[in-house]
Amino acid sequence: MKALRVKVDIPIAALGHVNAYALVSEPSGSFVLVDPGMYWAEGLESLGRGLRALGLRPCDVEAYVVTHFHVDHATAAPLLASLCPAPVYIGEKDLRAARDGFESYFNGVLELYRHYGVPPQELEAMRGVHPAPRLARVYDELAELARPLTEGDELRVGDEAARVIEVPGHTPGHIALLINGGREAIVGDSLLNDITPHVVLDNTSRDALGEYLRTLRRLQGEGIGLAWPGHRDEVRDVARRAAEIEAHHEERLRQVLAMISASPATLYDVARRLRWRTRAATWADMSPYERYFAIGEALAHLMRLVRVGLAEEVVTGEGIAFSRPPPRPEGRGLP
Repeated sequence: MKALRVKVDIPIAALGHVNAYALVSEPSGSFVLVDPGMYWAEGLESLGRGLRALGLRPCDVEAYVVTHFHVDHATAAPLLASLCPAPVYIGEKDLRAARDGFESYFNGVLELYRHYGVPPQELEAMRGVHPAPRLARVYDELAELARPLTEGDELRVGDEAARVIEVPGHTPGHIALLINGGREAIVGDSLLNDITPHVVLDNTSRDALGEYLRTLRRLQGEGIGLAWPGHRDEVRDVARRAAEIEAHHEERLRQVLAMISASPATLYDVARRLRWRTRAATWADMSPYERYFAIGEALAHLMRLVRVGLAEEVVTGEGIAFSRPPPRPEGRGLP
């Protein structure tokens, strides 16, 4: 089975495009389209051009697969399925979130930020620029159309099969597809080559970072030789890259722990003090879209520390803050 990449334009300047993949079975030429991109005219045009350049006719597609429900990967699927009918598949937990209403999911994230003291003007700025609320109808269509995939499911591509594995963290129901006997994988945004996937907490019942650390450890042990990610170039040393990202998050946990050990700090304090990989020189220079992800990732790290007993919530004059609790005799280390 061949994984043929198509760079699909998206209106998100920091990324530029998303990688869609045609999984082509040889010699039949049957194909499945993975992560077709965003509900956006220019993106759909670039997808069509890319498929035709590969010698594929868009309406010969046998199925659409979405690795996760983010706007840049998922929202083209309902329109494409109406134009070129074929089943649409997505991970079960992400489908559940879509059925609950993606606008509800997004509002839940902002409500969590508000609860932990993010200023109202920040929240309104995020609401104004994030594309997901404007595509609520598209998500409703996705929820109605899509069929769930779970761990171990097989997706037929001609006479071959891709096997589903669950790789949560970036989203609750993120999936990857193992192909060619597990030697290659379509990994979506669970593993990226020179940037780190965002891990955003949407509710405090989830340990999003804990999920993602387990995903990274799993990817190190799967024996995958080549990973095809959702953005940028392919990953040719999967175990090494997964270990690098794991080490990045362990270092960030140490940084956050040091901040709250010195004195209680709010979520907003922590997010502003951490260093983010962005073109912006300061927090004030970051776009509301970048701040949305930065705050979510800071919260995921704080709640991971709470989960393992290295942080606790305290009430201060600024609202809810996080502090390191008094040490217990047996001591505790980072997860």
